[in-house]
Amino acid sequence: MHLYKTMKNFLFDQDYFIDVWRDYTHVYGIVDIDILTEKTIVLLLEAFQLILKGNSFRVLKLTKNEILIQGVLESFEVKR
Repeated sequence: MHLYKTMKNFLFDQDYFIDVWRDYTHVYGIVDIDILTEKTIVLLLEAFQLILKGNSFRVLKLTKNEILIQGVLESFEVKR
């Protein structure tokens, strides 16, 4: 269990991080949500915009600075 806590502390000490696995996308460090549809999500982070495109997006978890999305991620783009 020590490794888990170490990794969690390391990740949450960052300004942002993005995890993608199976049909889930997790983004930590969001400032705002610009667009939220079933096919497109645009997230504003401190230094850039993250544009997610895919199908069947739905928000499973949303807090002040993180979001967990379920759906098929087909592409993503970072705009400064």
